Amino acid sequence: MALSKLPLSTIFFFFMYTSLFTISQVLSSKIAVAQIKDQQDNEPFVGINIGVDVSNLMSATELVSLLQFQKVTHIRLYDADPDMLKALAKTKIRVIISVPNNQLIAIGSSNATAASWIGKNVLAYYPQTVITAIAVGDEVLTTVPSSAPLLVPAIESLYSALVAANLHNQIKISTPHSASIILDPFPPSQAFFNQSWSSVMQPLLKFLSETGSPLMMNLYPYYVFMQNKGVVPLENSLFKPLTPSKEMVDPNTLLHYTNVLDAMVDAAYYSMKNLNFTDVVVLVTESGWPSKGDSKEPYATIDNADTYNSNMIKHVLDQSGTPLHPEITSSVYLYELFNEDLRSPPVSEANWGIVLCKCDASLFASCIWRWDFFG
Repeated sequence: MALSKLPLSTIFFFFMYTSLFTISQVLSSKIAVAQIKDQQDNEPFVGINIGVDVSNLMSATELVSLLQFQKVTHIRLYDADPDMLKALAKTKIRVIISVPNNQLIAIGSSNATAASWIGKNVLAYYPQTVITAIAVGDEVLTTVPSSAPLLVPAIESLYSALVAANLHNQIKISTPHSASIILDPFPPSQAFFNQSWSSVMQPLLKFLSETGSPLMMNLYPYYVFMQNKGVVPLENSLFKPLTPSKEMVDPNTLLHYTNVLDAMVDAAYYSMKNLNFTDVVVLVTESGWPSKGDSKEPYATIDNADTYNSNMIKHVLDQSGTPLHPEITSSVYLYELFNEDLRSPPVSEANWGIVLCKCDASLFASCIWRWDFFG
C-alpha cells in the first residue's frame, strides 16, 4: 500500500522565527475541540496495519497469538478475512476491517449487497471480535478514481445496514485517503482539498460529522522528505530534536512545527475547516518509514526507520497533540507488521515491516521486534 502514498507535489515550508506577524486566523473553538475528542478512544493509541503479501505467512491463529504476546491492542486489516476475524474472537484486540476497492461498485450500487456484506463480515463475528470501524476502500480518489462516485453511496449503504443491526454507535465507517488529496499543505493554514474532489469530500465530511466518524488519512513524512530534500530537514521528518532555526513556522498563525507529521495532520484539519467542518477527528490509518531501498532511496535505512517509528510512537503516547490542536492527539496505525516481500519494486515497497525476521510460531519470544512499545 505504501507506494500509492504519492508524495505531495508542491510543498512550501517556512523555517523561521518571527514576532512581527499578527495572527490572521483564530483557532477552532473549545466546543469544536470537545466534539472532536468525543469521537476518540479514551486515550490515543498506536495500532498496526497487517498486510499479507508475505511468503509463508503464518496462520491466522498463530498471527493473533503473536499479537497477544506483544500486547498489541489495535490492528487494521485490508480486508475482512474470516480466519483472522475468528482468531481475534475474545482477544479484546480492536480491529478495523476493510472493504477492498474492487468491491466498492457492487456495494455502492446495491443496499442489499451492503447489508449482505455487513451480515457476512460484521454480524457473524461481533461482539466476540471487537470490530471498531470499517474502512471503505483505500485511497479511492487517487488510485481508483473511476469508483469515486460510488464511494459515499457505499459508505451510506453500509451505515444503513449497521443502523438496522443497531451497531452504528459502536462501529464507525470512513475511508482512508492519500495525503495528496490535500493541496498546498505547507504552511498548514493554507491547505485545502483538491477541488476536483469536492463532489465527494463535501458529502463525505457531512457524513463523518453527523455520525461521529473520523477522517482517515495515510500520512508519510518519508515521501514529503524525499520530494523536498534540501528544504525539509531529515531531523524534522524523524521527530528528532531541532534547533530553533529548523522549526517550521506557519506565517499565518505563528504556530511552530517541530515535525512533519503534525504539520500534515493540521493541514487536514485546515482543509476540513475550509469546507466548514470543525468537528471531525483525524485518524492516521498509515504512517511509517521503510528500512531498505534501492540506490534512489538512500534514506530508507534501518536506523531511520527505527528512529521515525520509535519517535512517532513516543509522540502519540505523550499526548502532545498538534500545534493547532494541542488538546487532541491523533491515533496512528503503523505501517506495517511484516515486510511484504511479494510486493513489486521499488525495493522500499517490501521493507516497511517492524518484525525483522520470520518468527517461529511455536516460540514467539524468538521474534525480533524493533520496539517494545506495547508492553
